[in-house]
Amino acid sequence: MKQTAPVLLLLMLGMAMPLPAAAEDYTETYPAEPIKLNLDLAATWDQILLVLEKMGYEVNSQDRANGQILTKAEESISGAYAGSELKKVAVVVADYQSSLHKGKHFLEITVSFLKPVQTSVAASAHISGLKRSYDGQEEWITLKSNGALEVRFLNELSITVTGKRIYDKKIPTWRKPIEIPIQK
Repeated sequence: MKQTAPVLLLLMLGMAMPLPAAAEDYTETYPAEPIKLNLDLAATWDQILLVLEKMGYEVNSQDRANGQILTKAEESISGAYAGSELKKVAVVVADYQSSLHKGKHFLEITVSFLKPVQTSVAASAHISGLKRSYDGQEEWITLKSNGALEVRFLNELSITVTGKRIYDKKIPTWRKPIEIPIQK
């Protein structure tokens, strides 16, 4: 009887520990290099605003003198799957003392003048997660982007301007288009 007690204890501890997720592993990063466009500054600026609107981003501020556009921070995900969804766009370190319950992000677009009809566009995503510890304390923490949001924006911009995709990898997203059938 004494030998079965440790075995039972191990079995009970094993059932109490969370199992690793069977979902995809999103540890890959997507370095987003700035893209060069054969457009002048004004045309590049207009195309960027068009793509941001098409992707559902709302512009928070524009500074043409410094070549910077910031989108409005939006809470994109929340709930039980927030942590796994954030792993699709950010580097999330496993923490068994707390969990992520919400995620928000905004894009910072930088436009640079290269030649009279050539510009460079860079994108940077700023991602935050609402971390909740087991004692109920909450705080927004900054997460490092894995590049997925930046690559997605730069791909859309490239397709709009040149008709070509610059990055061919399939990138995970939580922003999947939803088609709603309309009945008349």
